[in-house]
Amino acid sequence: MTAAMARPRWRALAILVVALQAPLLAACPSDPTGPGGKPAPATSTSAKPTAAHGPFFPECGGVSEETIARLTGISGLVTTARNSVGCQWLVGGGIQGPWISFSWFRGSPIGRERASEERMRNTVDDIKIDGHSGFVAIAVDSKIGKRLCDVAIQYQDDFFEWSIQYIRKPPHDPCDDVIELSRQSIAAAK
Repeated sequence: MTAAMARPRWRALAILVVALQAPLLAACPSDPTGPGGKPAPATSTSAKPTAAHGPFFPECGGVSEETIARLTGISGLVTTARNSVGCQWLVGGGIQGPWISFSWFRGSPIGRERASEERMRNTVDDIKIDGHSGFVAIAVDSKIGKRLCDVAIQYQDDFFEWSIQYIRKPPHDPCDDVIELSRQSIAAAK
């Protein structure tokens, strides 16, 4: 196809895009006055209450890859995700497991997370670590025992969560690991 032949197609496409946008643009009022030239009534928006945020957590909950490996006894961990609100570690960077993650939820209700865990896990119990309340969620597999343990700790309207999941029998209780990782994050909070 030559350039001369392609131009009409592009023009037709441009005309179609403008034609499709015209009704949308017409629906947007440009005059702030209502009927009779009077100012249009302001729309009411209910103000959301301001969230009471807890402390800031350092990247990855303030826990290094080396510390995680030492605590869990898992070697070959690679950080596969890292941002301001969470990190994930995988053995060799692959999906063969185990998986470890830290997530920090700002202005998010821990109750919603707990309700979700209660639907998916075998048990969800209250926990208190260094004076901070939260919950521990456990998933059990009939062949390997505890295959997953999540600990979520609340700080005002925020919470963080540590999680470890296995696909083979863990070397020891994974909840011991996430409880200790949670302690370390609590100590690192600023």
